Amino acid sequence: MTRPSRVARIAAIAAASALALAACGGGGDSSDESSAAASSSSGSTNKQIYFVDGNTADYSSDFDAGTLAGVKATYPGPKLADDFRERLLGVDSSLKDFTYAQESYDAVILAALAAEAADSDNSKAIAEQMQAVSSGGTKCTSFPDCKELLDNDEDIDYDGVSGPVDFNATGSPSAATIGIYEYGEDNNYKAVDYEEGEVTDSGEPAANQQITGDVPDGDGTFTVGSLLPQTGDLAFLGPPEIAGVKLAVNELNEAGGVLGADATIVQADSGDGTPNIAPQEVDKLLAANSDVIVGAASSSVSLSVIDKIVNAGVLQISPANTSTAFDTYADKGLYFRTAPSDVLQGNVMANLLTDDGNTDIAILARQDSYGEALADNVEKFFTEAGGNVVVKKLYAPDAANFTAEVNDVKGADPDAIVLIAFDETKKIIPEMIKAGIGPNS
Repeated sequence: MTRPSRVARIAAIAAASALALAACGGGGDSSDESSAAASSSSGSTNKQIYFVDGNTADYSSDFDAGTLAGVKATYPGPKLADDFRERLLGVDSSLKDFTYAQESYDAVILAALAAEAADSDNSKAIAEQMQAVSSGGTKCTSFPDCKELLDNDEDIDYDGVSGPVDFNATGSPSAATIGIYEYGEDNNYKAVDYEEGEVTDSGEPAANQQITGDVPDGDGTFTVGSLLPQTGDLAFLGPPEIAGVKLAVNELNEAGGVLGADATIVQADSGDGTPNIAPQEVDKLLAANSDVIVGAASSSVSLSVIDKIVNAGVLQISPANTSTAFDTYADKGLYFRTAPSDVLQGNVMANLLTDDGNTDIAILARQDSYGEALADNVEKFFTEAGGNVVVKKLYAPDAANFTAEVNDVKGADPDAIVLIAFDETKKIIPEMIKAGIGPNS
């Protein structure tokens, strides 16, 4: 369903933020029967609740039926193609969620194509070609087709299953799609719409964001290190991301491998940062001579290991990091991501809040690099559109309970609440229901 009225408002925001968005059909009904306005007119204290990528998951086994009905959500990624879904299920038949599987797959394929373009599996050589293979050449959508073009000395522009990517000067996508979802009686989410967006490049990278020094020869084997969550609050994101990486490596090898040899994969657990097991897991990946490390999923976890990875001269590419901290990080030109910066999701969320008739909102967010950055961008774009953030509460993710934060939100009496969380959503929602602010309390 397209919404032409959105375009003018988005264009106005773009002028101020260097961000341009356009609506595209999502195959769903975007009517808002559970809007904040309807709730207010009925005299109910229920608030319209909104989730983001960190907590958009299948909660069918966690809450009573109907608990999350009407909750809305945003997370990066275009509509999942049926063919790609079946390919993922061929790797892991138990998959229920597919969040960031597309971005994980594309991370591996882009790095492999960059290795082919560089004629080397050395990390620095690969990093030097990452931007080139993602934009500016002949469009291609699969590793075999792109490799054939490279073999014929043609420049390529890989458009993957997650979208066009088009890395900007600091290694982030300059174009991406944000999905808009709504929960049903089964406490699972379905697509309502998709928003395509472009983020203008922030300019030339700083000196500490550029590759320096000699570029050694590779060892002839393209080795992918997987640093994705198998435990912790983001463990639900692990299976689809890991499946995306495995599928990519399988298909690389079916196509003849990278640089004429089979690609290999080494797995490690990123955890969620509490406790921070990622540094020791990175040591395993470095010891295995990983040429590219895919991960972590959590922005905070990536920030805890990025120095270890890039100081070792190894390329890191995350399928799910969205914090704006990476736009200016001193990464020596070796950090990339296939998920867009929170500037884009923050803008789409602000538009969704406005479309639903909300004027006063509360933001309840994790106190970490991910939660704070996304909360700041939602606030920025919502207030630019004329809205009011009546309270923005940051919480410690490992808190024993969230009663005080929920009561503060209740006291501010917002129209709607944006919950920027991970697995602690399962604790916060019952607190909201207990406080009588919903959902469906």
